[in-house]
Amino acid sequence: MSRRPKQKPEARTTEPALPPSPSPPAGETFWTRRRVLLAVVLLLVVHLTLAVRSLVEENPTIDEVVHLPAGITYWQTGRFGLYHHNPPLIKLVAALPVLAMKGVEVPYDNMSWQKEPQDKAFFAHEFQQDNAQQYFELFARARLLMPLFSVLGGLVIFFWSKQLYGPGGGLLSLALWSLCPNILAHCRLVTSDVGSASLGVLATYVFWRLLKQPTWLRAALAGLCLGLAQLSKFSMILLYGLWPLLGFLHLFLGAEQGHRARRIGRGLGQGLLILALSIAVINVGYGFEGVGNPLGKFEFVSQSLTSPVPPGMWRPSSDDRMLNVVYHYRVNRFRKTWLENLPVPFPKHYVLGFDDQKFEAEGIPQKFLDPDSGSDELHGYPVYLNGEVRQKSWWYYYLLTLVYKVPEGTWALFLASLVVLVASPRSRATWFDEVTVLALPALVILVMSVFTNINLGLRYVLPSFPFVFISIGKIVPWATGLRDLVRRRMAETFLGVSLAATVAATLLIAPHYLAYFNWVSGGASNGSAHLIDSNIDWGQDLVGLRRWLQTHAPDEPVGLAYFGQINPNIFLFRSEGGFPWFLPPPRPGTIDNRELSPRYRKGLEGLQFKPGLYAVSATLLRGLPWRVYDDELPRWMPRSVWAEGFSYFQELKPIDQIGHSILLYRVTPDQAERLSRHWLPSAGKEFAGSRR
Repeated sequence: MSRRPKQKPEARTTEPALPPSPSPPAGETFWTRRRVLLAVVLLLVVHLTLAVRSLVEENPTIDEVVHLPAGITYWQTGRFGLYHHNPPLIKLVAALPVLAMKGVEVPYDNMSWQKEPQDKAFFAHEFQQDNAQQYFELFARARLLMPLFSVLGGLVIFFWSKQLYGPGGGLLSLALWSLCPNILAHCRLVTSDVGSASLGVLATYVFWRLLKQPTWLRAALAGLCLGLAQLSKFSMILLYGLWPLLGFLHLFLGAEQGHRARRIGRGLGQGLLILALSIAVINVGYGFEGVGNPLGKFEFVSQSLTSPVPPGMWRPSSDDRMLNVVYHYRVNRFRKTWLENLPVPFPKHYVLGFDDQKFEAEGIPQKFLDPDSGSDELHGYPVYLNGEVRQKSWWYYYLLTLVYKVPEGTWALFLASLVVLVASPRSRATWFDEVTVLALPALVILVMSVFTNINLGLRYVLPSFPFVFISIGKIVPWATGLRDLVRRRMAETFLGVSLAATVAATLLIAPHYLAYFNWVSGGASNGSAHLIDSNIDWGQDLVGLRRWLQTHAPDEPVGLAYFGQINPNIFLFRSEGGFPWFLPPPRPGTIDNRELSPRYRKGLEGLQFKPGLYAVSATLLRGLPWRVYDDELPRWMPRSVWAEGFSYFQELKPIDQIGHSILLYRVTPDQAERLSRHWLPSAGKEFAGSRR
């Protein structure tokens, strides 16, 4: 009986779905599926509990005041022009529960809505005044949906880290995300920062899985997720550049040599599908408003999309003072070119919003604001770092911000993970996987540090956090896999102490996560010496101030210089009642006399500072120009104060702090006399630009 010859096994034509996780060390066997599930649920429940408690303790921040009414108008009108310099997804989600509430009034009859461009700040204040009786309740409902984005981000972080470093690594990464004070600070706000970070890591995770096992279904899913990320924040445009680089890198670090040619062809096809689907999602998100407008018809303002105005060219006028200035100097660079009539496959306000963001990121030449100067030096938002206010960014701002605001325990784990990456091949994933999770953080920090003029807060680099936390997960298989018992115990102790230090830092600052600064930088009480604005004081503690006054100084007038976008008189229309307050005298030379209330109408020179109780926001204390409210003026809107308007309060020692963002002073007669004598001669510096 003849035996059939053995056939040669067919060569494998596809690579494995995912690289195998590192072999689990002895310690990893503790993490059964049930225990892992329980730990994940517990971490996310703790995360939600901390976030919800914080969102009901603190009032809406500066950006939230504008985001929520804008989202409501998107649903009700199908128009996306109001506050278009952020994409609409987060605002649309936040507005959903508010749409179901009764008695919500939207001021469509106001000029702020009817003019072009729409005045987002004025519209937001009209919305605030019309809905004063339930204003904070509207935001509480809207905010309740926001942590769902961070839960989504946490789940992606866990699964990605688990696939690379095992269940212990996944849980460590999830714990760092769930208990990070900076994530808790922003995940409960009606803003786009944590939402975009979560959708960005989701989209990149799906794309990473596509590279591991390319299928058309995964490509379609990657395109849909990429589109959602684009609808959250314009910084996610970086993914359009990063993903092709990762795909190219995978050809050399992740793909088998013999399949490169075929993978290139398939990759190009799937890349086109991803691009097409992401654009389709963007268009759906904007309701297809203005899709297909000719490129030359847009009135761009950013330097990247404009060129100098030719002599004699007619330029439009605008209700916006800054736009009028820019229109005089700049015109759409595609006008009068062969691209002028090219239909743009994006919504109108996606394009204009991107241009608006570019304008803010690049800054504006000094000669636009002061023609006599002739200077082309770019000026952006007034920014602050370590006691200095200026209008030009620092390239190292975000690096220092990370040093000041990331807990020491997290820093220790991150630095240790870099050592493990280099020194312990058994603990790390493949080089391609390691590069993938570290590429976006490096790109985000590089772009924000070098290519923008925006130094407004740590929140701008939050998209890097999920990937860094994933990368830190490798410490667990390293620590638990050490063969020497003493070294293993030391490594596990280091891991536990570092994580415990992060948890302790978060619990100690709760619920005031925005104001978190690590102990090395001096803590939250000293935070404004280093950073201000959304790093510590975003107007979130006006309600906390009212509670403090009700307990410690009922019915006593307080001099209030408030950095925020909520008029303190809002409490007069609410059941809890208001409190007597007045605007402290701004430093002479820091405010237009036409903006002064009757009490200061005769001028500030020679005015005697009065003893009593004063409350000053940390951002105004450090000299940032902004808008302030005055109880004697009938308008609900604030008026502008230039740099150093209230910085003279730095001469005094505060008696208390509200959430570390509002400082309280009890000014004695002697101190009042000294302030009257010394702060008057030192007028503040008028900044040529201001926040738009």
